Amino acid sequence: MEHMRAMAICRHAALAALILAPSVVLAQAVDHELEQRIAQEKADRRDCKLRVCDAALNKRAAGEDITCKVVRTWRAKEIEETLKESIAWPFGNAQCSADIDLPRKALANVFANGEFEAAIPKHRIDCALDQKNGKGKYSISFTILPVITFKDGMAVKARMNWADIQGSAVARGAAWSTAKLDNYFGIFERIIVKAINDFFGPHCDEVKGELKKK
Repeated sequence: MEHMRAMAICRHAALAALILAPSVVLAQAVDHELEQRIAQEKADRRDCKLRVCDAALNKRAAGEDITCKVVRTWRAKEIEETLKESIAWPFGNAQCSADIDLPRKALANVFANGEFEAAIPKHRIDCALDQKNGKGKYSISFTILPVITFKDGMAVKARMNWADIQGSAVARGAAWSTAKLDNYFGIFERIIVKAINDFFGPHCDEVKGELKKK
């Protein structure tokens, strides 16, 4: 009897393995594809990063403003961790793109002594948001009109001024209410200030050795 029971358990375990194996392999393939995409996007942003960091660290005010196409994917876990003290993230991974246009004079003042306010031109951002179950995507687009205050080389205040929110009804509804809260109460200000300081600090330090000297 015990032998037959053991055999039955083995059969059930084997059947479960056959059912689950394809989904596990698929998940691993999806994860691998995601990591490859993120790595490629990072490589594609490198030239833009070098030019922005060069203008800021070497205070290069002369020349044309810095324009570039930027695409970035955030893993759902990254977003959830970043936003956990502000809102619950209702989607999966997110991929966003924007045509960046940064005033060179503003970048050259990032590390200046004292306080100054950088008004950045309006930018349109387009995003594809994965559904939580991974079976579909939502689309959304919006504009930001950033105003950032720097003091002695550090961002201390930041407002994005979100507007023109368009896209899938589910994503648009969630974004509209959240953007309104940030516009009025600055619920993301701490997160945005940290991101700006991380970029001009550790991230620019990573490429400092590659920048042209005056």
